[in-house]
Amino acid sequence: MKQLYLICILTLSINISFTQYYLLPVVKNGQNPSNLNTDYENQQGAGLTSGWTTILQGFQPAGNWSSTFAIPFKFYFNGALVTKYKASTSGIVTFNTKLATRTDSNNIALPTSRVPDSSVCIWGIRAAMGDYIVTKTFGKAPHRQLWISFNSFSELNLKTGWIFASVVLEESTNKIFIVDQRTVCLSNNVPCTDKTSLTLGIQIDSTNAIMVPGSPDYQSENLNNNTASDNSYYEFIPEPKPDVDVESQKHVFKPYYLIREFPLTVNGVFKNIGNNPINKVTYNYSVDNGPVYTDIISGLNVAPYEEFQLKHKDLWKTSDVSYNTHSIRSWISQINDMPASRPFDDTLTSSIIVNDTFITRNILHETFTSSSSLQSKSGNDTLHSVLNKNKVPGNYTELNYHMGSPQGGDPYFTIEAAARSRYYGGIFSIPTTEIDGTNSLSPLAYTNELFAQYQGVPSFYQIFPSGSVKDQKIDITLAVRTEAPTAAKTKLFVAICEKTTTKNVKTNGETIFPHVMKKLLPDTVGFDAGNLNADFLLTKVFSWTVPGNYRLPADGRANNIINLNTEHSIEDFSNLEIIAWLQDSNRNVLQSNSANLQYIVSNVDPVSKKQIRVIPNPASNYFFIDMSAFDVSDQLNILIADVNGKLIYKDKANSQSMFIHTSNWKPGFYFIKITGNHTEAITKLVITD
Repeated sequence: MKQLYLICILTLSINISFTQYYLLPVVKNGQNPSNLNTDYENQQGAGLTSGWTTILQGFQPAGNWSSTFAIPFKFYFNGALVTKYKASTSGIVTFNTKLATRTDSNNIALPTSRVPDSSVCIWGIRAAMGDYIVTKTFGKAPHRQLWISFNSFSELNLKTGWIFASVVLEESTNKIFIVDQRTVCLSNNVPCTDKTSLTLGIQIDSTNAIMVPGSPDYQSENLNNNTASDNSYYEFIPEPKPDVDVESQKHVFKPYYLIREFPLTVNGVFKNIGNNPINKVTYNYSVDNGPVYTDIISGLNVAPYEEFQLKHKDLWKTSDVSYNTHSIRSWISQINDMPASRPFDDTLTSSIIVNDTFITRNILHETFTSSSSLQSKSGNDTLHSVLNKNKVPGNYTELNYHMGSPQGGDPYFTIEAAARSRYYGGIFSIPTTEIDGTNSLSPLAYTNELFAQYQGVPSFYQIFPSGSVKDQKIDITLAVRTEAPTAAKTKLFVAICEKTTTKNVKTNGETIFPHVMKKLLPDTVGFDAGNLNADFLLTKVFSWTVPGNYRLPADGRANNIINLNTEHSIEDFSNLEIIAWLQDSNRNVLQSNSANLQYIVSNVDPVSKKQIRVIPNPASNYFFIDMSAFDVSDQLNILIADVNGKLIYKDKANSQSMFIHTSNWKPGFYFIKITGNHTEAITKLVITD
């Protein structure tokens, strides 16, 4: 009997140590697993969201291993606790960290003795120059995810293109995900149609493995979007498949809502990952950890692996009157009258921004270009074809940094353009366009669809720039209006640009160059706007006296570049503009705007030509008056009358810019009069509902 008891114990221990995995069908739901990672999928040093750590950098021979790193939480692979991992340039993450054998990029089917035991494979990729393996942990204990990402890796069939893909380890559930993120095939900088040929899967040992369908010739169908909107992921669950189980997929919410859009229906999408159909669930939701609303939903008939959408009977109502951020959580607590087996899997969490108004996003396009780069001409032609189709005031701003190179480069290259490149981690490819600071791409890849996608993200900020040029002195006034607070370390950047230049023609066929950056104010690090409250007006005044005389360097080599302390490269002082933008510490541009600089002829007394600007006009709840054309020593008075001549507003101006609320004014025409010591200006204002 004792011997039989020992045999039973031995059998039980074997069963505990060997855990079955089952693989769910591919998921394409516009987000990453559990939606914990919402970072932009850009190259390390070229737009990747902050917080990622590089553990290996190309160029590296195929199969080279990184150092060994600790897993930041308890994680069990195949039922055994693993505490460390390392990653190879051929696309393998292994927990068998003592093994030093290299596995090259010539991938085959799993299982195979060529792959270490206890490994996860995106096998077949290569680490060229500028490729990285990076890691980052998302979420909070006990539901964190460790992402091990092959960032901008090469693959033989993609020519000079790239693939972004990740191995994800999830705390508590011990799930493993393989996420297919970005893929593009390029041949001579022209898109091609070839697909990857990879092995995706997990290998327990040389005789036990699970592969993603299509392996070892897995072909990525993803686009080159730098968000999760086109991602695919594969989920390996480390246990026998249960009879009844669900997994949360996504909320059917927009990220932003107007107050007038409430009340909202709480919609959640889930997937049946059990063996049996689902016919009844208990669906719950809570906002900001407040009261729980429960709804029992029956009459379902959800087959295994089928997605289904639940609509809660209780509407989400809000008492918001202005900007606010809410966290909404919804979850299934019972399935077919049985408790859910893994509550974390069955829970959706979303962050929703609510406000009484949205402001159109003025997309900032910063392009690093050169008149000696043939690709720059093609890229700029593509970029401008998109921008010209969206040429509506308030839709976009464009700013070009002309770059040098050891082989020559653009004559208008400056140390400030180089500093802006370093701000984005170093721009290694000319041309490159940074869109709103966090979307890095070749302008050759820009499309109307991408433009619409980026502008579809509302802003909560307005920027009103204005200024003048007299002789070589430039005076600028900026007003920033906030609907939402800003985070610490938010910067206000200002660029003085020449609207078009022609003297820097080199070898790429371009003859006219738009929006060429000439100077950053107050400097390359910007003005620290700090924490601004919602419903706040920030005004700033900048001045720059352009030094010395014009010089056209031979090229953009370091020993030829313009010295901005003693000389300049401005071809025409009557052809200048200002571009201003707010940018947070994650390089995300919150808003941008541009304006022409008023050119004042030196021998004309500017006192005789006064102009004021009213923004916006028509207005509804407020407007901004720009009085920068008046002399700063003038004692300015503001008078506003309706069409009947009745004075409805009178005040003294304490600066060259003022913000006036009009929410209680009746719709109609008004006249604004500004008077100074010896001058005045009049303009018309329209107030709408």
